Amino acid sequence: MNRKGESIKEAKHDPYMLKEKYPDPSVCETCNVVFTKGIYKWEKIIPENANKIKCPVCKRIWDDFEGGSLVLEGEFLDKHKEEIMNLINSTAKLEGQTHPLERIIEIKNIDNKLEVRTTYEHLARRLGDAIHRAYKGDLNYTYSDDKYIRASWRRDN
Repeated sequence: MNRKGESIKEAKHDPYMLKEKYPDPSVCETCNVVFTKGIYKWEKIIPENANKIKCPVCKRIWDDFEGGSLVLEGEFLDKHKEEIMNLINSTAKLEGQTHPLERIIEIKNIDNKLEVRTTYEHLARRLGDAIHRAYKGDLNYTYSDDKYIRASWRRDN
């Protein structure tokens, strides 16, 4: 539908997020994240009466469907891979404490490159930013219309 030459943009839809809410409280039977009061969070004690669900992240991981990827390459990566991996893991852990749906799906070594696949686009962006802040280099982002980011970082010296 157009009004005076303008089109209405549809909202971006994540097929892994339900439009309706889970019963409160609910707990993921795979990762134990708790859905309560409309949000997902980590709880030290899981409510006994919690409904069993499979959270959006565990569904994404099961389907092998990432929301973002970060590819790292260059001579600097070869020389500092352990430090970079520590930064990736600590950044993801810190992010996951406050945003439990932001997780790393997998980290792969492919032809002198490191690929980090994440559940949603925000973590891929934060990982790229953290690496760029710490080690400089060239960082590029490409967004698609369906809530996906492809980030790449390279440093040769």
